[in-house]
Amino acid sequence: MVLVDLTPLARIERSFGATAYKTLRSQVDPLLAETKAHVRDDDILTRDERDADRYLLFLTGKRKTRNPFAAVDLQRLCDRVEGFVTPRVARLTTPYMRERPAVEVGHGFSLWSPLENDERQILRVIEDARVSADLRRRLRERDQRDAVVEIIVNKNLWSAFQPIVQMETRDILGYEGLSRGPRGGPLEYPTHLFGAAARFDLVDELERACRRQVFVDWDHFGSPTRLFVNTVPATVRDVSFLGRGVLDYLGPRLSPSIVTLEITEGQVIENLNLYREAMHSFLELGFTFAIDDVGAGYSGLETIANLGASYLKIDMGLVRDIHEKKVSQQVVKAILDMGTAVGAAVIGEGIETQEEADTLKGLGLRYAQGYFFGRPQDPYKTRPSQVVLKA
Repeated sequence: MVLVDLTPLARIERSFGATAYKTLRSQVDPLLAETKAHVRDDDILTRDERDADRYLLFLTGKRKTRNPFAAVDLQRLCDRVEGFVTPRVARLTTPYMRERPAVEVGHGFSLWSPLENDERQILRVIEDARVSADLRRRLRERDQRDAVVEIIVNKNLWSAFQPIVQMETRDILGYEGLSRGPRGGPLEYPTHLFGAAARFDLVDELERACRRQVFVDWDHFGSPTRLFVNTVPATVRDVSFLGRGVLDYLGPRLSPSIVTLEITEGQVIENLNLYREAMHSFLELGFTFAIDDVGAGYSGLETIANLGASYLKIDMGLVRDIHEKKVSQQVVKAILDMGTAVGAAVIGEGIETQEEADTLKGLGLRYAQGYFFGRPQDPYKTRPSQVVLKA
């Protein structure tokens, strides 16, 4: 028997409600039925009545071949089913989940005994398959952790640089450094890379490695403009990054005066005292600060605005389709007014369309970032430009 466990989908019901969950299940059920292409017509696919997110594929006896039975054949079947189901379920769950849900597949088998009732034997083989799926998951997670550790130790990282522009002239204010994992690999993009690091409690170590790499790549990029660098709470606790030790990170050709450290609104609210103390020492060295994801849902806008940040970056959730959302427009107006009051420049992030750009410009936004103005650039394949061509 092969078991396919989609228990992580239950999170969608808890977060988005029963209707969203039922809609998703109506798409997943036919997908699971397609797994029958990997087995025989008389094999039986059903759902575990004790757990609606588990599917059971009963294989009806040994195939008629000259080859002896081998458990490895069931393992290979699990690999094929997992390889078929996982990417397809991931696409279906994209509107609800940022990370790809874990699809657990396991196998079990039983030698039928005439001395036991059928139900007991079926329950035993289901439990055998569940244990198998859990073991496969733990082995996969170990491999994934090893992959993250290898990336950190071997510094197999690089940085892309996305322009931040003046909306009226398209002159470039600076670039945000965006960390990337191994090129072409499953952990190349930051959501996957940092998501994996978070699962294995390696975010601080990864962030430290990314921080070093972004300065190396910026030096190669050769732009005379400002560099915006994402940071996490670990940055301001890292003794190697505090005081004048930070200059070792920058190298001889990069001055703190053109480096802006970005901290998210949520991190500031949750670590307010930590950031208030740390920002003072960085400001003394000439760094500037940006508060990222402003308006993402926290209530301490006035608190973070008064920390002395030079830039406030509007959360892309407010930017998305802002031309159709009056409430988002009012929130952005409030952030712009706050920026004016405290002397901080306001930047809109994630702008992708002409309509979004026009609406934000009409509200008074001066600086912008997003695919509409320029995609992240590979410093080893492109050279920086002082002006972004008009879209």
